[in-house]
Amino acid sequence: MMIICGNTVLIEDEDGYDCHLCIVITPPNFGEVVIVSVTTERSRSEMMVRLKPGDHPFIDRPSVISYAYSRVTTAEEIEAAVKNGTAKPRANASEKLLKRAQDGLLESDRTPNWVKQRYRDIIEDAG
Repeated sequence: MMIICGNTVLIEDEDGYDCHLCIVITPPNFGEVVIVSVTTERSRSEMMVRLKPGDHPFIDRPSVISYAYSRVTTAEEIEAAVKNGTAKPRANASEKLLKRAQDGLLESDRTPNWVKQRYRDIIEDAG
């Protein structure tokens, strides 16, 4: 699997229990990508980007993008996780979902500042 902007993968958490849908929201830039995490909507969830069943084939309940968990990783790391089974590729995000995820990253005050900066750098380089 070659990682591109819009890919989604189901990634296990550090404990190997819960899996979260992650969306790659940048093209690879010197191997780096920015990903955001989709989680089930809860009363204390960030409501910047709310998702419903049908917004992506994997989403089957009210969900949100949790920008606090957004991070910079490498395409190589995601590809290795797919190979070793700790990540599973899912259907690509639609253009609409991708745009909502990207817009929310910069708007959210829960996105780590260094992730926002890296996102801006990658998008600027890709432009």
